[in-house]
Amino acid sequence: MEVNLDTNILFRALISHGIVVLLLFDFRLKVNAPERMREEFYTHKEEIMEKSQLSEEDFHAAAALLFEKINFISLENYQQFLPEAKRLLGEHTKDAEFIALCLMNGAKLWTYEKLLFELGFGISTKEISQKLYGNSE
Repeated sequence: MEVNLDTNILFRALISHGIVVLLLFDFRLKVNAPERMREEFYTHKEEIMEKSQLSEEDFHAAAALLFEKINFISLENYQQFLPEAKRLLGEHTKDAEFIALCLMNGAKLWTYEKLLFELGFGISTKEISQKLYGNSE
């Protein structure tokens, strides 16, 4: 199974330590993300460290492990889909790169954003769990 990853899911992996982490490291799940996600992730480092209660050293170690699992895709690969993504999103342009990536590879976006589900691009943690494990955990 292949999914594209929203940054908030990555935040949740470090903060909640629950099913999100289990799913991220399931060998059957291929996870893609825009290359800029790394930068966005580190922009929120202090907040993530505070909420997760990780030391700086542990934060960097956990980020390195998570980043090994993610296939980061450079903007050049999906840039041609940005105009369509922006058109679909209207004023909600902050997720344009994520939707452009979905348009490029046809995979759903693992997200919590209601609008992205309404547009048909979203897939939830529960849906991924059901597809991989056949249950609702």
